[in-house]
Amino acid sequence: MVLSVESKIIFPQWYTGIGVTLLLLQMGFLGGWVSPTLARLMAADSPIPLTVDEASWVASILNFCRFFGSILGAVAANYLGSKRSIFVSLFPISAGWLIISLANQVKWLYLARVSSGVGIGMVYSTFPLFIGEVSTPEIRGALISLATCGVPVGQLITSIGSSFLSLSTSAVIYVSITLPLIALFVWLPESPHHLIKIGKREEAKKSIDWYRAGTGVEKELDAVEKFVESVKSTSFFEQLRELTSAPMRKALFQVIALFTFMQISGVNSVLFYMETILTHAKVTVIEPFLIFIYVNVAGIFAAALSILLIDTCGRRFLLMVSSSGVGLSMIGMTCHFLLMDTYRNVPSLQFIPIASMFLFVTSFYVGLFPVPNAILSELFPANIKCVAASVAGLTGAMMAFLSTKTYQPLIDLMGEAYVFMIYAICAILVIPFSLFIMSETKGKSLQQIQDELTRK
Repeated sequence: MVLSVESKIIFPQWYTGIGVTLLLLQMGFLGGWVSPTLARLMAADSPIPLTVDEASWVASILNFCRFFGSILGAVAANYLGSKRSIFVSLFPISAGWLIISLANQVKWLYLARVSSGVGIGMVYSTFPLFIGEVSTPEIRGALISLATCGVPVGQLITSIGSSFLSLSTSAVIYVSITLPLIALFVWLPESPHHLIKIGKREEAKKSIDWYRAGTGVEKELDAVEKFVESVKSTSFFEQLRELTSAPMRKALFQVIALFTFMQISGVNSVLFYMETILTHAKVTVIEPFLIFIYVNVAGIFAAALSILLIDTCGRRFLLMVSSSGVGLSMIGMTCHFLLMDTYRNVPSLQFIPIASMFLFVTSFYVGLFPVPNAILSELFPANIKCVAASVAGLTGAMMAFLSTKTYQPLIDLMGEAYVFMIYAICAILVIPFSLFIMSETKGKSLQQIQDELTRK
């Protein structure tokens, strides 16, 4: 069977997308590790006994350290390129798992989460840039969605592994998966945009030749050179100055808003404390840890569905559908806890929190997770992408930390019903934002997107 020209062009890009998907498995591992592990460590037979406050820090310190990782990732992407930055990020992630495998006190868990948080912060601020620079417009969104599939798959693996294996055994398994990733990102070519930016034209040509399977190399090289040179600046301060121009202010506002909405809609609270939430909701028909596993399976299918939808339905429509589902799920949780506060015993309504968890996770992975990353990879010119990615990463890290760290204090202050009501309101606000503010970038080249922003 003879492959078409289009297939030859796309196949190397899909290989790259699969590699980034394996990278995002680590993000899923680090997020999915929390719920079953904290449930075990706070039990009476815990190998490392934790208080409620210590458990809160173990859950939230990862997102706090993402803040610093985002800065490091942006600096690394600017000077090393997005591919090499991803390669560097694998080392603090690996160190985190190694520390957990040897941990016997809570301080080692803190240190492990600090190291992993720095690595994940670097990943968040670089992987959308890498995919955006090596992919064609027709499949750019699909590759971003494919990469995000790694997160629910990772969460599924840890929901099983951390429930049935010891702390050290599971950590050794997770760190072993970074070894083939390190080899992969040594082998993959750097993005041609970065190579052109640093004056390595021949290497950029070879990179394009690989990612486009030898098709249209000269034409693509000319386009990349034109794109990079048209927005080239000479200093960090010039980049900041350009980021304050009218078109870039609009783009930056959209990205900040998207990454804020992603975090304040309750994703970290739901994923980190799902077993605890279901226990408080008096769900007994199914074991909470089993629900956590089933929900992550559903998340994988939702993330896979977004691969098909993001480049056919568009970013805006997908985000509206996703935020509607997340909002409805949080309304369901609000109603359930209000009924519990009123009637105390509502065994016949256990389906509400279970259905809400399924609806939340599937809706989140269909749109609220992949769309902000896709938009980040598309809205900014080459010379300020690293700064914009840093701002997006810092925003996501700060909001994720605040959301996670304030969850338990807010529960103590106002109860579960009103906390989930806040999350519902935040999710529903995404709908008018998508309709009236967010740019639609489906099927457009990076140059077309810049031209439209400039005209506006």
